[in-house]
Amino acid sequence: MFKKHLSLVLAALALLAVGLLVAGCGGEKAPDNDAAAGYPERPVEVIVGWGAGGGTDTFARAITKPASEILGQPMPVKNMSGASGAIAGDYITQQPADGYTMWAMGSNYAVNVALNRTPHDLSAYTPIARIQHDTAMLQVAENGAFQTIDELVEYAKANPGKVKMGGTGAASFDEVVVALWEEAAGVDVNYVPYEKGGAMHSALMGGHVDVMFEELGSTASLVEEGSIKPILAFTNKKIESMPDLPICADKGWDVTLGNWRGIMVKKGTPEPVIQQLQDVLEQAYNDSGYKEFEKQGYLNLRAGYQNSDDFAKHIQENIEQYRKALVNLGYVK
Repeated sequence: MFKKHLSLVLAALALLAVGLLVAGCGGEKAPDNDAAAGYPERPVEVIVGWGAGGGTDTFARAITKPASEILGQPMPVKNMSGASGAIAGDYITQQPADGYTMWAMGSNYAVNVALNRTPHDLSAYTPIARIQHDTAMLQVAENGAFQTIDELVEYAKANPGKVKMGGTGAASFDEVVVALWEEAAGVDVNYVPYEKGGAMHSALMGGHVDVMFEELGSTASLVEEGSIKPILAFTNKKIESMPDLPICADKGWDVTLGNWRGIMVKKGTPEPVIQQLQDVLEQAYNDSGYKEFEKQGYLNLRAGYQNSDDFAKHIQENIEQYRKALVNLGYVK
């Protein structure tokens, strides 16, 4: 009898040991707080979906400089351009959800989702923080046909399709906002897409387009020397340094979208890691070195920072706004 009971006990212990082994080795390991407790133990890679020297690239390098010091680990930036940032977004989804791969992205992600140009909607990621919210403007040449927004709108209403407006990219953030402004202002302009901002600036000064949609940071030197003049800002709050510049709110146009940039990670990243990264990025946003970069690029005309929850809501709202505009433009059915 004793041997029989001993055999049963040994069998039960063997089954328990096997169960513990399977639990420890088998199945997908869910990220847990213990695993996140030592984060970060190695460098955190930051993926940029555009080439070196562009707006998103300079943003990533500017914010990661103070962020890496706060985090205590290097944050190398890796450029992975193509498909308006969609290639970089796809790469993020293929990496472990552990906080060691971040995506420095911008408004064109929301455009890609609205266009069905990426298989990854917002449910594939967790937004960490929005850092920049630029202020777009309509700008004209000093010797151009229009010197005020009222002149431009009056002519555009009387001559549908005759005003040539430059913007960066087709089916892009620029074209979306121009379309929303056309609807609000009751005008019809001829949108002319350019691959690069420099070519568009030259086209404006050469008289090939009448007006362009552009951020002030890209044309600051030309504005300061008087070659280019802003005539409208897409915001609902007056710009302190430019009190005489008309804003959309002055005209009753509810079009205040600006190009934004922020950081996202793969969905499933442990909550403690998300919270730590959010705290680090908020501190980096308020760092004096980053603030100087922000000031030099005229990125301080309105507040840029949003926390994880607010940033997620902002992106989803933009996707819906962009989709409606892209349907009207004929890019989406």
